Amino acid sequence: MEPKLSSRMFDDPGELEPFLSAWDELAVDESQPFAAPAWAMAWWSHLRPRRAELRTVLVWQGDSLVGVVPLFTSGRRYLPLGEGLPATEPLARQSFERGVAEQAAMRLAEAEPAPTAIGLDLRNSSPSWAALLCESWPAGRRLRPWVTAEAPVPRIDLDAGFDAWVSSRSTKFRREMRQKQRAIEKAGGSFRYATSETLEDDVGAFLQLHRRRRSGQGGTSLTGDDVGRMLIAAGSALLESGRFRLLCLELEGKPIAARVLLATEREVCMWNSGFDEDFSKLSPSMQSLLHALGDAASGRDELGISLGPGGQSYKNRLSTGEDTLASYVLLPSGIGYPLARLRLAREQWRHALVERLSPTAKRRLRRLLRRSS
Repeated sequence: MEPKLSSRMFDDPGELEPFLSAWDELAVDESQPFAAPAWAMAWWSHLRPRRAELRTVLVWQGDSLVGVVPLFTSGRRYLPLGEGLPATEPLARQSFERGVAEQAAMRLAEAEPAPTAIGLDLRNSSPSWAALLCESWPAGRRLRPWVTAEAPVPRIDLDAGFDAWVSSRSTKFRREMRQKQRAIEKAGGSFRYATSETLEDDVGAFLQLHRRRRSGQGGTSLTGDDVGRMLIAAGSALLESGRFRLLCLELEGKPIAARVLLATEREVCMWNSGFDEDFSKLSPSMQSLLHALGDAASGRDELGISLGPGGQSYKNRLSTGEDTLASYVLLPSGIGYPLARLRLAREQWRHALVERLSPTAKRRLRRLLRRSS
């Protein structure tokens, strides 16, 4: 007879430490790069909100870890670790999803402070965690799901190989990319990945390129020194295994483009990038992306490439398929439900209003919010 499931909610990072290796194995086995504890705990150490408290649920069958629901609480709202960056999704070994959801629902329902809202960012290719948690909520109470935002996540499947994928693109695209590649080679350009010796400088170069590029496009959320410290911490833990990659394109030793990727053994996720607009004629961002794709497929046998949330035109030109990332808010019934629903409606209205603003207005609004925080 198989052992029953057991679980525990952790509120102390130190007590969670002995279980991080098993958590990491689960993230790799389930092909979820951003579910790596190195990413989640680096975010916790450097970017968590003030007064945040850890509330992460681990689920075992006997001595084997079979599930992780990585949350923290901000007030009485429970949110995923990594919130504001690619958030860490729940994990479960195959066939254990419902059992993990039942254990997590039990722990959350009895948690302190009692949750007024539970946030999750979920891909549609992931288990139906929102539905599973709602179905598993204790009898006599309800957990109501609301979708607050959705974004396409274009992806590239390279099962037939990188060359076959390139051949499937338009003749114009292939010609333009070959021309830009030759121009970069003629100018003495070269690609390299960050190493443990160069990581700190390369993270600084990446952030400088990213922020400069986004300054005229509504700004970026990657502000402050803590972002760099978080990336260095995550990179230091994952660099040797090749699961954190910072690809740099240099001309005469000067970075003109940089791109951050996270990977497991089978899946690669493009996260963020930046480039120097003075060299835009060389298409440095696209060239770095193509280099990363070729390396993933040909050098590492990685066949699933996520281009990250957003339906930008260049992603649509490259993709062979599409996932969806949905932001859920689960609202427990009870005395706090009407107020939580009102707050959610206000946030949805604010989000819809911001999305209608021009890039300049968005940038000014972000500055105003940063000053007031």
